[in-house]
Amino acid sequence: MVSRRILLVALASGLAGAPLAAFAEGDDHPKPAPRKPAPRPRPAAAQGAPAPRSTVNEYPKPAETHAPEIIINPDEALGRLKHGNAIFARGGASMALPSWARINELSNGQKPFAIIVGCSDSRVPPELVFDCTLGELFVVRVAGSTVSREGLGSILYAVEHLGAPLIVVLGHTKCGAVGAAVDVVTKHSHLHGALFDMALPIIPAVLEAQAKSPADLQDAAIRQNVRITAERLKSADHILADRLASGRLKIVSACYSLSTAQVEFNI
Repeated sequence: MVSRRILLVALASGLAGAPLAAFAEGDDHPKPAPRKPAPRPRPAAAQGAPAPRSTVNEYPKPAETHAPEIIINPDEALGRLKHGNAIFARGGASMALPSWARINELSNGQKPFAIIVGCSDSRVPPELVFDCTLGELFVVRVAGSTVSREGLGSILYAVEHLGAPLIVVLGHTKCGAVGAAVDVVTKHSHLHGALFDMALPIIPAVLEAQAKSPADLQDAAIRQNVRITAERLKSADHILADRLASGRLKIVSACYSLSTAQVEFNI
C-alpha cells in the first residue's frame, strides 16, 4: 500500500512542487507565492471604435463632493411639503430615481428639511406623498404614528445634529392601528403581546375623541392621536422646546386621505 507521505509528495510534485508536500506533513516551510494568472487577451476593437471596457472599475465614477449646506426656515419647509403633496395629489409626482451625482453627494452627509413621524402603512410612504427624493426627509415610522423613546431619540438626532427645522406627525384615514385601539375601548377586544403595546399609546386619543361623541369615532381618534403626539413632542425634550421658542423649529400634525391623496395640516 502506498504510504500517505509518498502519495502527498506525488500529488504535490504534480501540482505545486515539494514545498506543498512538506507543509502538508507539518514541516515548517513557507508557502509558495501564489501564481498570477496570465492576462486574458482582449478582443481587438473595431477600426475607429474605442476599446471595450472589461471591468466595472474602469467605468468613470462621479467626483467626490460635499453635501451643500441647506438653510431653510420652518415655514419654508412646510411650504415645500404642501407644494409636493399638491403635485402628488394631482398625479404629477416625479418618479425619477436620484442620479449618481446626488447619491455620491449624500454619501458625505445629509441635510433633510423635514422630519416625518408617520404610520408604517404601505399606502402612505412620505417620500411619495410629498414628492420628495433621496436625502430630503428624515422619516420615523411605526403603526399608528406614535413616538416611543427610541423614536424620540431619532427625532432629536435629526433636529440637533442634522438641523431639520420641521416635524410633521402624519396620520391617515382608515388607520388600522387606531381602529384596533378603538375596538379595545368600545368592544373590549383582546390584543396579545406586542399588538397591545402598539395600541396602548393610542387609547388616550380614542377616549378624548369618544367624549365628543363624533359621528365617526375612528376618524376622530386618528386626528386626535396625531394632535396629541405633536403637542407632547413640543415639551418632550429641552432641545425641541428651546428651538420652538427661538423660532427655529415648528411641530405640526397632519392627516393624509387615502381616497384623495391630499394632506390636511393642523396648524
